[in-house]
Amino acid sequence: MSKIKRNFLVGLISIMVGLIYFIPYIRFSFYDQFVAAFQLTNFEFGNLGSIYGLVSLFCYPVGGVLADKFSSRVMLAASFFASMALTFWEASFPDYTSLVIISALFAVFNAGTMWAAYIKLLRSLGNENEQGKIFGTSEALRGIISAIAGFIFLGLLSLFTSQISGMRMILLSFGVIYGLFGVLSIIFLPKTEKKQNELSTGTEDAAKESGILCKITTVLKLPGTWLLSIFMFSCYCVIMSGVNYLGTYATQILGISEELSAGLAIFRNYIVVVLAGILGGILADKAKSKLIFIIYLLCGIVICSGISPFLTSVAILSIAVSMILAFLYYSVKSIYFSVMGEGGIPLELTGIATGIISFIAFIPDAFMTSLMGSWIDADPVSGFNKIFIWMVAWSIIAAVFAFIIYRKGRKNR
Repeated sequence: MSKIKRNFLVGLISIMVGLIYFIPYIRFSFYDQFVAAFQLTNFEFGNLGSIYGLVSLFCYPVGGVLADKFSSRVMLAASFFASMALTFWEASFPDYTSLVIISALFAVFNAGTMWAAYIKLLRSLGNENEQGKIFGTSEALRGIISAIAGFIFLGLLSLFTSQISGMRMILLSFGVIYGLFGVLSIIFLPKTEKKQNELSTGTEDAAKESGILCKITTVLKLPGTWLLSIFMFSCYCVIMSGVNYLGTYATQILGISEELSAGLAIFRNYIVVVLAGILGGILADKAKSKLIFIIYLLCGIVICSGISPFLTSVAILSIAVSMILAFLYYSVKSIYFSVMGEGGIPLELTGIATGIISFIAFIPDAFMTSLMGSWIDADPVSGFNKIFIWMVAWSIIAAVFAFIIYRKGRKNR
């Protein structure tokens, strides 16, 4: 595959995957507007996220098996067409029970048919020394397109006097976009992924010669599968705390307007992620170990999260620290799947390994939003302080497991 074609594919799938998550995770940018339009409480809105996360957990392993059985083109096209239908349904402003069903089905077609196929396709586009750059670039491009979309729709939303009309416009527009992406997937994505045989280990040879059940058994026997699962679980606990709640933290604790908070959320969640993805990916590839680089990032998160509760009286300083915090956790997010090679996962087992690791790593989606939503509803100040303590604790745990994986990898070389 030529470099031009590879770069084109990285760009295309990154843009498409970047936007497929916009509606299921609309709380990242339009938390307050969505709650107002659908007349939900923080707890109810948090429950939608938890339901999405819970269903996703059981879809990740299935998606991993499907990703190793079917081409990414088929898997991604199915995801986009299904997302189109679900977004149009949500645009009809159904009752809360229907919103629960929609959230569950979004999980099926994001975690079940999209995620592992996306990771496998990305990993197949470069060798082990290019993984940080590829994953970081993909994360950056996802941020760029999401930022553009976020700012465009924030501007359009301000033109509507009704929250319902504005939110319906956003949902209908994304329904059309998802349909277009389904068509582009069929036209441009490769029918099959390139297979690399860089590792001639016994486990990889056995996996090639056997069926799906033997591949699953092989992945389950790899120590790296479980170490990476716990490491990514810990990282995800940190990342999603910041992604979900720094926006509403600005309105409820710092006292800034919903419009300014949404603008800051879009900048933080989509512009900062671009810088984090590009710089994080490049620096990770230059570091002697991506895992050691991540440990340094996690130390920075501990510092920023630890001081944040003491900065609420100075809004500008608090916002600045939140931007630094976002840069750090998005840098971790952009490259933590690129350490699968250091963790001892063979390329040809990427799909199944991704499914199993994601099943454990993304467990926080099943309970975090409900838990933290209840914290905030009970007492906003105390609730957000608990969130920052949570981020400190899980950053430390993630750093410990990153070091364990690094040491184990060195011994096996």
